[in-house]
Amino acid sequence: MLWSVNQFKYKVEIIPDNPNPDNLRKDIIYVVGEKRFVKWAYMKCPCGCNESIMLSLNKNSFPSWTVKQDKLGRATISPSVNRLEGCRSHFLIKKGKLIWTQSFW
Repeated sequence: MLWSVNQFKYKVEIIPDNPNPDNLRKDIIYVVGEKRFVKWAYMKCPCGCNESIMLSLNKNSFPSWTVKQDKLGRATISPSVNRLEGCRSHFLIKKGKLIWTQSFW
């Protein structure tokens, strides 16, 4: 076998309400809402600073992101996440994999 389903890191968990930031797992992207109507995505910053990241999924606001989950459960966030404060991390998550990028600032 050339690949394993367990090779990816990030997966999506859909939850009904905003999560407690202290209880976020580092390998889960928490999507608040339902499959047809989503509001927010929460995750732990992957740099290890232990900060939580909250992303708007509202297409009518700016900035906003999309979170998708493929058939294997792998998460993709688009566009990239660029933290302007704190650790200033800039990254992509594509098919469950974390991809570090250079900061814009």
